[in-house]
Amino acid sequence: MKYFKITLIEIKKIIALIGIILLFVTCDKIFEYSPYEANVKEEYKNTTKKNLQLINDIQINTDTFKFAFVTDNHYHYTNLKTVIDDINKRDDILYVIFGGDIADQALLKEYELFYTIMENLNKPYLTVIGNHDYNSNGEIVYKQMFGDYNYSFVFNNNKFVIFDDVFWESNKNPDFNWLSIQLSDNELYKQVFVIAHIPPFIDQFDSTMEQTYKTLMSENNVQLSIHGHVHSYSFANIYNDGVNYLTVPWLKKPTYCIINVYNKSFDIELIELKN
Repeated sequence: MKYFKITLIEIKKIIALIGIILLFVTCDKIFEYSPYEANVKEEYKNTTKKNLQLINDIQINTDTFKFAFVTDNHYHYTNLKTVIDDINKRDDILYVIFGGDIADQALLKEYELFYTIMENLNKPYLTVIGNHDYNSNGEIVYKQMFGDYNYSFVFNNNKFVIFDDVFWESNKNPDFNWLSIQLSDNELYKQVFVIAHIPPFIDQFDSTMEQTYKTLMSENNVQLSIHGHVHSYSFANIYNDGVNYLTVPWLKKPTYCIINVYNKSFDIELIELKN
């Protein structure tokens, strides 16, 4: 009898284990069971490539246009939705650039929440990778969901260079050689805009990196360098070299900027919405 009782208990355990396995196999994810999960759904992949094509398809017959810059969501999904709803009401904004820190801990679920909110945007959008987006396996998720960390595009004869300047969390140095090559043809365009998550004038950049970045901007006639990361607004010619630097607040409050691009100039609008 004792042998039979032990065997019966073991059988019950096996049956329970099989049930748990079948539950996870047959059902969609019940919860985010690992911070290192990085299996992006097929329909979420290659978002940058898809949106670059949409931007390329936009036709305008004027030198003037507007794009929006939003940054540093972290976990403020409600405020992100408020900003997206406001941008959707504006026909004058042609596309949106998100300046990094899509996520806070870079969990796959955070990326998916961001993606589903951005799906409601009625215009194309592009992204920059932020330092928080490198947490956990975030760089793998970002690569699958969006694409390259460094890329560029041309719109209405203005060049936009998206640059990954994260180095602490990424454990690699920014690819300044790539950036230099991207800026070497600046004379072909009306204006050149560089977008990177971290501004060069904060303490995360050492003096050599700061000098490299600002020299590349000034020597290649970059009109505007756009950033997030510092969670506050600033717009200034920091180094008195003709290059303007813009930092945009995070989404602790529903805030974003509109960049009005003219023939060979631009201006900035700070939009602060109510919660």
